[in-house]
Amino acid sequence: MAVFPDFGAAVLYSAVVFLVALGILVVFVETVSPRRAASIVAAAIVVAAALSFVSEIGLAFIALGLASAVVANSVFEWLTTR
Repeated sequence: MAVFPDFGAAVLYSAVVFLVALGILVVFVETVSPRRAASIVAAAIVVAAALSFVSEIGLAFIALGLASAVVANSVFEWLTTR
């Protein structure tokens, strides 16, 4: 049985994880090295793939929300430090 059987709720939880993680990264973390950001994104994608393999699509969306927050933080840093 899936943890988040409702797809809409899983997407909302993923958006919340994205916004909270991005807020923490922007406010409290000054820079994330590109190697560390790439490893976090790769690990989150592997976790999301493993979760979707075991039919936990909602939890996979949350992992992808975290990965996209790291990517968005890197883009934000790149745009503001030029």
